[in-house]
Amino acid sequence: MIRPRSRQIASADDGSAVLGAITSAVVLLMMLLAATTCADLLAARQRAAAAADVSALAAVPDAVLAPDEACNRARDIAERNDARVVSCEVQNADVVVRAASSPRTHWARWVALLVGDSTDPTVVARAGMSDPTAQ
Repeated sequence: MIRPRSRQIASADDGSAVLGAITSAVVLLMMLLAATTCADLLAARQRAAAAADVSALAAVPDAVLAPDEACNRARDIAERNDARVVSCEVQNADVVVRAASSPRTHWARWVALLVGDSTDPTVVARAGMSDPTAQ
């Protein structure tokens, strides 16, 4: 004896678990993208800060003995620290270095451009032997 097929009526919530899972996955991926973008921007800022500090400190002896060579030394040290010198000034025995470092991901560059006026975080460092209160 052959039984007739029973027709199942689709309920209103069929497939809602799949929709919820897809939505959750998309939200999780967006949060992961935001976290990695922020981490990349912070790492670029830290690289720029470290490069500016070390460059300014390394250029101080040259600022005293050969002021023309101080900024060249600062540029060399910044390049070794994965950054670049945006500006360098020798004032008396002080060296003021402005260094920048690029984020590694394109997303972070786009976010930085949307939020600020530049894609690269920039940091200023000052080092020298003069007394800052004497000015």
